[in-house]
Amino acid sequence: MATAVKSLDGAEGYLRWKESVLLRLRTVRVAHVLSEDPPAGGEIAPAAKQWAHDDALCRGHILATLSNRLFPDYVRHATARSLWDAVARTYDVDMASHATYRRFSDFQFDEGASLLEQIAHAEALAADIKPPLTDDFVAHEICGKHHTLLPMTIRDDLSMTLVWEVARRLERTRISHDDDEREQF
Repeated sequence: MATAVKSLDGAEGYLRWKESVLLRLRTVRVAHVLSEDPPAGGEIAPAAKQWAHDDALCRGHILATLSNRLFPDYVRHATARSLWDAVARTYDVDMASHATYRRFSDFQFDEGASLLEQIAHAEALAADIKPPLTDDFVAHEICGKHHTLLPMTIRDDLSMTLVWEVARRLERTRISHDDDEREQF
């Protein structure tokens, strides 16, 4: 079963495109040409023939997922690896990390949504930032954005482990409180 991959047409969809294409290339067992050198022995060796076949197939899969606008810019690359690297040079830049940092710093809790899911989301945003943020910095930032967690920011030993522990306690209390309210009706 082939995986559908939305065409890449610019930086906005690059990460999803990249992961989807890698999944497809792994599924059809040709992703190895993106990281392996061709085997020695010339074009007549069976291993070299197989690698050349896999490379052509891999290159074709990548080209097939580029939009009509981008295709002419990348079709000139003779190997899958050079094509993959060229697309990465264009779209896999540190700006993604800056955008993620901006999303992390702009993150706000929604009082109506699951606290644990929101902490997981904020922590995931922080994990994608390069260079990596320290655990205590992430914990302080997250706590500073939630009224119930805010008092924890004065602690010297604040960590994400502690944030998770407190958040799970808060969630258990919320669930228990919700159960008590239902029993009253």
